[in-house]
Amino acid sequence: MTVPMAPDFPVFDRSDFSGEATASYFDLVRLQDNPEIPRAFPHRHNYYHLLWMTEAAGTHMLDFESFPVRSNTVFFVSPGQLHAWNSTVRPKGYVINFSTEFFVQMFPRSDDIAQFPFFHIARDTPVLYMDQAQHDQLLPLLVEMENEVLSRGDGRLDIVRSYLLVLLTRLRRLYPERHADGMSPQNYSLTKRYKLLIEQHYLDFGPVRDYAEKLHVTERQLNDALKRTLGKTAGQLVQERMVLEAKRLLSNTDLSVAEIAYQLNFEDFAYFCRFFKKHTQFTPGEFKKRMSDATK
Repeated sequence: MTVPMAPDFPVFDRSDFSGEATASYFDLVRLQDNPEIPRAFPHRHNYYHLLWMTEAAGTHMLDFESFPVRSNTVFFVSPGQLHAWNSTVRPKGYVINFSTEFFVQMFPRSDDIAQFPFFHIARDTPVLYMDQAQHDQLLPLLVEMENEVLSRGDGRLDIVRSYLLVLLTRLRRLYPERHADGMSPQNYSLTKRYKLLIEQHYLDFGPVRDYAEKLHVTERQLNDALKRTLGKTAGQLVQERMVLEAKRLLSNTDLSVAEIAYQLNFEDFAYFCRFFKKHTQFTPGEFKKRMSDATK
């Protein structure tokens, strides 16, 4: 079922590829068995979306960034993210959809979820490119999940949840760490905590010192850790999150540019326009038109 969000981008409220009653909770199908996939138009999901690509070739747009689509690739899409993808060959593999409730049952503590950076807005990169051996080693886990779904036996979701936990844990092991060249575990941990804090407070925190105080470090310590791990300052990360939210509001709501500026706590409309153009090379109006044209 889809619920259109103004102006044009659809939101998929539930996953029903398999046609099963529990599909809105957990759903798994083969890419090659569903003619609706890939979806080349920008859209969102209100559930977690994992694309396991055994064979594919194309491009994936996720929150306004483009990533190559190729064989032996896994894409991780979180609820609310805008994405679209295409393939010049008929894709083969799996799509796995599961609700927030299903995810929370696996990870009852919020910090447990943060251990899986690919399924959080504060993640590094929402894609994992595997080699053939890595792909072939993990593929049986998806086959076992598929068998459980098709069996419709008692307790199948408990078994599926266990397999999914193993799959995500194994994928996390393959996910590239960022600890080399000065990226110590301490700096990396502080960076992740800061990015999570930005997500929670970018609209109500003021200067960087507010974040530093919450993290019990000095501004200098925070900036030093970020420069070593990401090559960016604390202020730059906050600005990037503001730009992302501005893009989402411009592309997916009927709010005027002035209303969006106000919602993002910019008291000066002209300053918001300069700020947005500095980071995107487009005025807010130009960006809104480009995204509107993309859906026609």
